[in-house]
Amino acid sequence: MINISGEYTFDKNIRGKAILAGLDVYQKGERISLEDSLNELKELAGAASIEVVDIITQSREKMESSTYMGKGKIEEIRDQAIRKNADMVIFDDELSGIQIRNLERIIGVEIIDRTSLILDIFGHRAKSKEGKLQVELAMLKYQKPRLIGLGGDLSRTGAGIGTRGLGETKLELDRRVISKRISDIEKELEEVKKQREVQRKQRKRTSIPTVALVGYTNAGKSTIMNHLMQMEEEEDTRTKSFVKDMLFATLDPFHRKIKLEDNLEFILIDTVGFVSKLPHDLVESFKSTLEEVEEASLLLYVVDISREDYKHQLKVTRNVVEELNVKDTPYLVVFNKIDKLSSEELEKTGDIFEKSVYISAIEGEGIGELLKEIEKEIFKTSKEVTLLIPFSRGDISSYILASTRVMQQEYTEEGLLVTAFLKPEDLEKYRQFIIEDEKKD
Repeated sequence: MINISGEYTFDKNIRGKAILAGLDVYQKGERISLEDSLNELKELAGAASIEVVDIITQSREKMESSTYMGKGKIEEIRDQAIRKNADMVIFDDELSGIQIRNLERIIGVEIIDRTSLILDIFGHRAKSKEGKLQVELAMLKYQKPRLIGLGGDLSRTGAGIGTRGLGETKLELDRRVISKRISDIEKELEEVKKQREVQRKQRKRTSIPTVALVGYTNAGKSTIMNHLMQMEEEEDTRTKSFVKDMLFATLDPFHRKIKLEDNLEFILIDTVGFVSKLPHDLVESFKSTLEEVEEASLLLYVVDISREDYKHQLKVTRNVVEELNVKDTPYLVVFNKIDKLSSEELEKTGDIFEKSVYISAIEGEGIGELLKEIEKEIFKTSKEVTLLIPFSRGDISSYILASTRVMQQEYTEEGLLVTAFLKPEDLEKYRQFIIEDEKKD
């Protein structure tokens, strides 16, 4: 549970059987189909160790304000819950407090919406103090406007999905107490944000470019990270990014330095995965973590090409990135899991995007091409120059030899004569030592 002090205790015996309920409301414009949305909801339920026993849908012109679905469909869900011995009903959209109260009164089992299910999963996955605070903040913001709708049910016994102790203890929590806790968490996260800014400034001083893995949850970002780490000569298995075939296996950001040939290197960042209808409060809460995306030199949009809805997944990813106000950062689309497709199926996908690479992170296929494309993008502004560095500036010589792509070097009477590829910031920093500009790489 998340209690008001922020302490986390999770009851692993709260899982059960669930009926999924989805509403197909006519909307103009491109959107995810109800079938795809419910398939995703089923995966989310599986990630929360919930068994789905039935799926019930309804098509309407608009959502019923008091009960989400029509009266007849709600009674059908109630009957199926009894017949299937279901412990809960999970609705595919975010519900109001009044809707939750009315549905629980009619159906007689625990009512969960998509948002609270996602928050529940995040609550279990978060490991760092920052991650736990971010989840608690999102949960408090979710619960606050629902206090009136929940009414007397604030003293529900707790241990339900997505409740996590807010109103689930026997002590009634009012808006004032929740608002105070929200304010406290935001102050704590602001301090963490300042620490991250210091770390980012330190990375900037080293002039090492950063590459951020972004994409749908379970698209293979962490597998890509681990495969690139395995290419290092000294691999430490304790530093691997957690990988499991489930949604939201990784929440906390993960940084590792990746070395290329010719002394080139970059920082690779694994970030939290995205999903359709990702709660806005959750995106807001995790913005301090996702700020790593804002500072990246290159974004890798990782997409599971084996899924039928891969185009939608890419769109969701781009929408979240745009919400972070990251529009001009160079990107590369990485279509992963080609090992799950036949050659005929893969051929049908064609070259969907100009900046794209096809790989299988688990098999290692296409990783070499991915690294070439990464190098091409992040070092495309580097310039080949010849420098004469005096012996008195050993600090510069050491940096150039260790941190740049060196083509040629020799020691002369005046100092080190070296031809290397320098990044724009280094060009300005060491321009006084440049004696010749070569062609741009």
